[in-house]
Amino acid sequence: MAQQTTVRGAVGPIPVRSSSARTAARIPPIAELKLGWQERGLCQSGDATVFFAPDSERIREREKREASAKRVCDDCPVRQQCLEHALALPEQFGIWGGLTELERAEEARRRRGAATGARPVVVPIRIGTQRDRGFADAQAAAREGTEVAA
Repeated sequence: MAQQTTVRGAVGPIPVRSSSARTAARIPPIAELKLGWQERGLCQSGDATVFFAPDSERIREREKREASAKRVCDDCPVRQQCLEHALALPEQFGIWGGLTELERAEEARRRRGAATGARPVVVPIRIGTQRDRGFADAQAAAREGTEVAA
């Protein structure tokens, strides 16, 4: 029978029984990792829960949390690298580079359209009031040169 030993890993002692346990033991603790731009992010010094939605979050709570996270991102020196990272993977959850999940999806669509030379598709994120829709209809009519009854 193979001798069982333990090694210090990132999350504590790991019994060495297989090659995967030996691999896990070689992963340094998170504090020792050199992550590059991530280390310079302002989000590293704050509460990570601001950037990720908890289960069953109410709309007003989400809006407040997202606004708070975006304020952190506004002053972040690595905001662009963070956004590029989130679009390249793509990150599915949380605030990355100052954009929410829906905003990143729209940005990715916009970039794909720009790369192919196609006209970007505008997808509304929020449905406005009747007054807002009337204003949008009037703007569209003005572009087409027609009149809309108010």
